[in-house]
Amino acid sequence: MNKKEVLVFFSYRSHKYGYIEMLFDRFVEAARFSRPNLTLYRGSLSDLHIQIKDTHLSITESLTGRNIDTFDLVYFELWYKAQQQALAAARLLERKEVPYFSKEIHEILPMTKVGELAVLADNDIAIPNTFTSSRRETKKAFKKRPPLLFPLIVKAADGYGGKDNYLVRDYGHLVEILDTNKTLRFVIQEFIPNDRDYRCLVIGGEISLVLMRSRDKEKDTHLNNTSAGAVGEVVPVAVLSQEAQAIVIKAAKVLNRSEFAGVDLMLNSETGKPYILEVNQTPQIEIGAEVHKKMDALLSYMSKTIGGNDGK
Repeated sequence: MNKKEVLVFFSYRSHKYGYIEMLFDRFVEAARFSRPNLTLYRGSLSDLHIQIKDTHLSITESLTGRNIDTFDLVYFELWYKAQQQALAAARLLERKEVPYFSKEIHEILPMTKVGELAVLADNDIAIPNTFTSSRRETKKAFKKRPPLLFPLIVKAADGYGGKDNYLVRDYGHLVEILDTNKTLRFVIQEFIPNDRDYRCLVIGGEISLVLMRSRDKEKDTHLNNTSAGAVGEVVPVAVLSQEAQAIVIKAAKVLNRSEFAGVDLMLNSETGKPYILEVNQTPQIEIGAEVHKKMDALLSYMSKTIGGNDGK
């Protein structure tokens, strides 16, 4: 008999009242009698090891210890409480041509850094090497065989403005951050040597304004966010190389944010290589640095879009 292996995804690894286990056990029992050619495995979306290395996305399922693309079929049974992980999994399965259902998962909006980074990696856009999983699985991964080397940037998956964003230098510090913030899911990335970064306003599919953000070297911080005290200055778009400009525009496009987005770009100060940090769908316009220039850029696009005379 040609046995086929099916991964059945639930949002979590278990349920306090045994609901997930009950559903899966019934499913396994039914398959044993009516479809003996199928072997079912239970998977936990919230505990996936999602890793991006050199723009290559890989995902390991923690209960089985297997890459999800090694199964013959993936069935997303209960996924709505781990939607961003489901999106990442669907993107990988689609690329690897592994059948899965339902296809609607591939179209989930990337609303946190987990989904956003998976979509960027799926489109071969340079981002820092990344790892994300649950708090428990992250501890296990970095204690045994760290998927990334310290120092690391550890930031909340749904954080903004530099909030809940840490420079972590060793395993003990990582555990401290995870245990102090038990309700947060973190994205962990390699530290890119830098002395500044760039907020690129993409409006109407073009880079309309570039804000260079330089942190105060007198302060003990790794953050270049103006909300964290960094100095923001508008610079010509030509300051960025053609390669950097191209990945900024592409990053906004693949996330369907070409109309309006704030794309954060960092250049490795040692190699000059550009990396996309994130693509903000609602970048700060009315507050922060260079407010009038940012608002003018957006207002100008509004006038152009409705066929006005730019208000002049």
